[in-house]
Amino acid sequence: MARKSTGFFAIHRQQGSAALKDMFRRPLGNFLTLAVLAFALTLPCTFYLMAKNITVVADSWQNPSQITLYLNNDVSDSDGQAFADTVKTWPEAESVQYISAAKGLEEFRQHGGFEKALSLFDSKDNPLPAVVIVKPAPDWQGDVQARALADKLGKEPQVNEVRLDSDWLQRLAAIQDLAITLAALMSGLMLFAVFLIVGNTLRLQVLSHKDEIQVMKMVGATDSYILRPYLYVGAWYGLIAAVIAWILAAIVTLLLDEAVAKLANLYGSNFRMIGLSWDESLIMVMLATFLGLLAARLSAGRHLKEIEPV
Repeated sequence: MARKSTGFFAIHRQQGSAALKDMFRRPLGNFLTLAVLAFALTLPCTFYLMAKNITVVADSWQNPSQITLYLNNDVSDSDGQAFADTVKTWPEAESVQYISAAKGLEEFRQHGGFEKALSLFDSKDNPLPAVVIVKPAPDWQGDVQARALADKLGKEPQVNEVRLDSDWLQRLAAIQDLAITLAALMSGLMLFAVFLIVGNTLRLQVLSHKDEIQVMKMVGATDSYILRPYLYVGAWYGLIAAVIAWILAAIVTLLLDEAVAKLANLYGSNFRMIGLSWDESLIMVMLATFLGLLAARLSAGRHLKEIEPV
């Protein structure tokens, strides 16, 4: 039994290495096929990375229900501070911060990049309103509860406008859903393209070896024995193309990292581009190898049955 098992693995090892060596005997044609397969796998990987990074950015915001109140221009600093102190006593509010119009103008001058333009305004002609920032209590940070609190604050006579910060997070969530849907759609299409490319390539190889296959069947070779080298070729196609696609995806990550870092710095964030993890890379390689193997089994296997010895 042990000798039979050793012979079984020896045959598979021999046929697998022979299939790989046969690929290198036709380097130009196989190189073009591998290039097409690699690019077909890189595209869904790129879309997946985009969706993954957008999801990480969306999940990193831990305070989506911050409420910003813009007070009326005729509200004095003392009345504005008194209003903020009153809101602070509400059970719905966890913390309240009052920013006067003068302080808001100074912060905008320092961080907004409009120092020269704002210097034209007199301190009495400050166009910015006083602002009260309200962070809801934990029980009021849900979307429905936060909107109810925003509506309640908007009815106060001192408040001119209410902005709920979760509004733009909902837009970000919509962008996230679009990115995930696009990544899933492109992944399905490109993986199907990989399946078709490998299947068509092996179909042509089977037809080109038609005479040899007929001779092998005449001497008693079974379809499974003849099919096995083509299965290894399909698996090699998927494996090598996946490795090349992983390298290309890593290059794309490095090229986009600097641009993402510049964009994140504009928003005061240290976020950096996140590439494929090791488990994600392993899944991609295994999936591509399985697709190559499945395409070889269905395409080459069907055409082998149609070839009969004469």
